[in-house]
Amino acid sequence: MIKSPCKKICKIDISNGLCIGCNRNINEIKNWIKLDDNQKERIIEKLNSREQKKINEIGK
Repeated sequence: MIKSPCKKICKIDISNGLCIGCNRNINEIKNWIKLDDNQKERIIEKLNSREQKKINEIGK
């Protein structure tokens, strides 16, 4: 079982539609409990990519 990436900072950034805590979109958050481990792994990979993009944007 893959643990939720929730950071307990639940607020959607309206500029990009992602939670400022975990970087998931509302559908990823809403459906997390229904997903199998493979689907959760794919989302976590997306989250890592989103986080790296955020870091790169800050560095510009």
